[in-house]
Amino acid sequence: MHNDEISESQESSQKHVRKVAFILATGSYQREAPTTVLRLAEKLLERGIEVNVWAFEEAVTLTNRDQIEHNEPPSLREVLGDRHAPIGRFIDQLLRVGLHGTKMDWVTCILCAQERGVERHQIGGAIIGTLGDLWKFVKGADQVIAIPVYR
Repeated sequence: MHNDEISESQESSQKHVRKVAFILATGSYQREAPTTVLRLAEKLLERGIEVNVWAFEEAVTLTNRDQIEHNEPPSLREVLGDRHAPIGRFIDQLLRVGLHGTKMDWVTCILCAQERGVERHQIGGAIIGTLGDLWKFVKGADQVIAIPVYR
């Protein structure tokens, strides 16, 4: 390797991630994956990294504003507390982070939302979109992380 090739290699390995795209298909009552994605998104936002989420399949229900807080079963209260907040509240908090710095965009697939009856029930800040939005997220991202549905 020549010196100029080594320095190019070092530069590419030191590339800073500025934008991450998540492709999320799993709903909140199927697996813990959405909560893990949101915790990772929170840390990325804290580090000044822009986060874009494309939600499809069951993930479109995560931003359903009609979800309600409910009591945890007695056997889990010691671990989880008395109340279980809907995951949409966590998403809403992350979307609001953008008001003060790094932003997160959340786009919900229109066809998936229509099929599940949640198109008109999205939290504020969640955008109903198309595959064109997914393409923009993937094309503009430094890193893409896909979380599929586990069957």
